[in-house]
Amino acid sequence: MRNHQALALLCSTLLFGQADLMAQRQSITWNWANVVCADMLNCSSGCSACNQPGQFDASFYGAGAAWIGVSTCPYPTVTGDNAVHTDGWGIGPEPLKAVMLVGVANGPMALDSIIIRHRAEGTGPMRLQISLKRNLMEPAAVVYDGPIDAEFKELVLTDMGSLQIPDGATAAGFQLQFRVYGSTAGAWLLDAVRVSATPVQGDIPMGIDVVDAKTPDVSKPMYDLLGRPADPGPGVRIAPDGRRYLVIE
Repeated sequence: MRNHQALALLCSTLLFGQADLMAQRQSITWNWANVVCADMLNCSSGCSACNQPGQFDASFYGAGAAWIGVSTCPYPTVTGDNAVHTDGWGIGPEPLKAVMLVGVANGPMALDSIIIRHRAEGTGPMRLQISLKRNLMEPAAVVYDGPIDAEFKELVLTDMGSLQIPDGATAAGFQLQFRVYGSTAGAWLLDAVRVSATPVQGDIPMGIDVVDAKTPDVSKPMYDLLGRPADPGPGVRIAPDGRRYLVIE
């Protein structure tokens, strides 16, 4: 009887521990839904799609996707939802042809999983290469290079490391880079990307500099996470000296 009680207590502890972990887990989802937002993808032969994340948390959020060196056109997969049709890829992975996704965390986090739903069309690219920055000030590292199916499949990458707030910064961040290759014809369709993370517990240095308790001087030139000149509105901003600031209204 005593053994049964101990087993029941152990099961309850594991169950509540798992529930607590799930409650802490946060995610960012890019799914290019057919809704109106501040950053739209449009084309003459397809639909209009919101290029910003459709799901995110207040302390773990992302920016609109950057489509570099390729043509894009949203096409519906189901009512109200689109996959982004891309073409113009090369035989090998090219630095100036990529899809980039950026996320920001307000505290240290462990990247639990990255899920990509995609496929090739016709004689489209045969391989997908994924690079990841766990620190936006450091080079990206290749974390996956594999085949692309002709039907929509989900690629799941797990245990992708941790995001820490660097010295002199106010937030952690990551950048995903997708490059497909193997054909100059056909297309690659990206339907959804979901990044899940869990806050890291413990006394971890945040690397935040405080000087005379003054707010940052955001009147000097600022740039966004992709290196573009930033608008004066709220968000994570990078100064010319490499320091990052979280600007709020």
